[in-house]
Formats: sequence, C-alpha cells, structure tokens
Amino acid sequence: MLTIKQASEKVSIPPSTIRYYDNEGLLPFIERDDNGYRIFKEEDLFWLELIGCMRATGMSIETLRHVAHLHMKGESTLEERTQIFKKHQRKLRNQKLDIDDALNKLDKKMELLELQAPTKKPLGNQ
Repeated sequence: MLTIKQASEKVSIPPSTIRYYDNEGLLPFIERDDNGYRIFKEEDLFWLELIGCMRATGMSIETLRHVAHLHMKGESTLEERTQIFKKHQRKLRNQKLDIDDALNKLDKKMELLELQAPTKKPLGNQ
C-alpha cells in the first residue's frame, strides 16, 4: 500500500492533481485507511498514469468518470470501455495528421523565408 505522496512520486503526478482526480470521481476504487487517508495499490498507479495521459490528450473529466464507473461494474463493460478508447484513439490520430500537415507547411514557409533573408556578414569582415 502506498500513500498519496508515494503514489505521486511513482507516477510523477502532483498529490494535488491526484486529489482533484479523486474528488472528480475518477478514482472510485481508491481505498482509505482508518484515518480517511487515501491508500493506493500498485495496480491503482496504472489508472493514475492512464488518467494523466488521457487528460493530456484532451479526454474530458466526464468521459473519464464514465470509464471509471464502467470499470467498477466489471468485465461486462469491457466492450463499451474499449469503444470509448478507440474513439479517442481515432481522434488523436486525426489530430496527429493535422499537426503533421501543419508542420510540413510551416517547414516549407520557413525555407522560403530563409531564402529571402539577407545574407549576414560575419562581424569581423565589416
């Protein structure tokens, strides 16, 4: 069992963020000790990392809350959870294509700008 500080260090997520996730209902499976402190099992760390990754890629708190509650219902919800992640995966792949396209256009524009820029003389030859 890990404290929130230990879990935070293992997954590189601040304790305040973990508390936020828990308060938002993203960690309904987290247990508490007799004093009410959150205690984490090693398998909980996977969820913390997954939530952090999904949030960083734009998945909403609402969707993650839904996935967490589906997880709590068990294997009968596996197909629905899989579909949620596949949909997000498609969205990210499309965003990646858009970003790659934009970067290619920017690279070409930068090449043109560099060709148009006046040649700079070294400081010693003026």
